[in-house]
Amino acid sequence: MLLILSTQNSPRLDYVCHVIFKRVLGLEYSITGNEEQYKAHKDFKLRYLPKNNILFENDIRKQDEELLLKDKPALAFYLLTNYEEYLPDCPRDQHGRIVHEQSFVVIHQLHKQATVQRIALHYKNILSTQQPGFKWKENTYRFLPTFDIDIAYAYKGKTFLHLCGALGKTLLSFQWGKTKQIIKAQSQQDFQDPYDVYDIEKQLCKQHQLQAIYFFLTSDRTQYDRNISPLSLYFSELVQKLKTYSTIGLHPSYHSKNQNDIIKEKITLEEKGQVKIHYSRQHFLKVKFPDTFRNLIAAGITDDFSLGFYDRIGFRNGMAIPFPFFDVKENKATNLMLHPLLIMDSAAVQELGMEEKYQKEITELIQEVKTVGGDMIALWHSNFMPHGSKQLELFKETFEQMC
Repeated sequence: MLLILSTQNSPRLDYVCHVIFKRVLGLEYSITGNEEQYKAHKDFKLRYLPKNNILFENDIRKQDEELLLKDKPALAFYLLTNYEEYLPDCPRDQHGRIVHEQSFVVIHQLHKQATVQRIALHYKNILSTQQPGFKWKENTYRFLPTFDIDIAYAYKGKTFLHLCGALGKTLLSFQWGKTKQIIKAQSQQDFQDPYDVYDIEKQLCKQHQLQAIYFFLTSDRTQYDRNISPLSLYFSELVQKLKTYSTIGLHPSYHSKNQNDIIKEKITLEEKGQVKIHYSRQHFLKVKFPDTFRNLIAAGITDDFSLGFYDRIGFRNGMAIPFPFFDVKENKATNLMLHPLLIMDSAAVQELGMEEKYQKEITELIQEVKTVGGDMIALWHSNFMPHGSKQLELFKETFEQMC
């Protein structure tokens, strides 16, 4: 067992030790302030000498970033908890999301590596000198494909009024190709919906013996929530089809602001899909700390997959393995597990394009996950890669690369 000597203890210190030493390195640990006990300890031991006081504070305040960078446990806590998103002056975009370009992790280029796991490996190297023959826990690479069902189909399952509106728009804007597709969708029994690429996804998952996760949007239609109605037969049939080779999760809507909204959407998915829901990912990756995660816990969600970048690839929290959510306002850890999202299709293309830079950055990302060990969690949208698109070909290439 690892004994950590610290002049103080706190829920924050205990949390970061739990993640670094137990979850990443597989070590049981204890924290003491007793120097004599520390000296007499015959197993692994470390002395913590803080350079930043964040782990022993009870409030939320602006931190000295230079001191954070010099204090590995403090830095890990800052990244794991998304601490800066609790601050009132946190820069936000039109959707209320943190502006990543101005975030601590991007400014200091920490998102290029699994920073927290690298910190754990730093301590592993130190501890290995104390017991050279110790057999360490190995975190192995695993590819976990995930899909968000924002818009299940381009035409199937849409209401008559919605299709009439879409037809009117294409006619007025002289988009003859789309006009023809809408007409064919209604007149041809064997029409191939552009977004219906689910058989391709299934084939890839079956071929590589992977269990995907599909997150379904089930809310009423709004400006940003545009899936087909969960009351439609097409919706139920799609859930039944996908759950044969995947886990089904909830995609809480853009406007879900409290636990009642999430519970309502969760019940809808459970009833229409005949599934039990424990996983979630926020639509637009839109989260508010700590409210979103408190609402998920109250709604019975055990695992969330929302923490990733919406405009780039990389490690938002410095991790490639799941870790528990820490509520900084309540100053306590919870049982909700957070699964780091490392790449989203639209974000990757937006940042990198689809040529050489994309291949280089994706290769480096995969290699980092293999080096530190963990889950390569990727997100795709069927409506982002319709039949015949370059995005669909890129999806298939990237999928194979990640296996």
